[in-house]
Amino acid sequence: MSDYTTISLKREFVDDVEDYIEDEPFGSVKEFVKHLLLREIQEGEGISETEAKALGQKLRDLGYVE
Repeated sequence: MSDYTTISLKREFVDDVEDYIEDEPFGSVKEFVKHLLLREIQEGEGISETEAKALGQKLRDLGYVE
């Protein structure tokens, strides 16, 4: 059994993130996403359920999430 899981992202989104982090100190999209998530968790404020639903809908509308 693996200690890792897989999260699927649309290629277009990953390409956009790769372009965004090109001049940043991240070796991969995975490192960048992990950094963002850990930073968000550590800030402790988080987002409300309403904000999470709105964000999810925006990502679906943009085609990044099915």
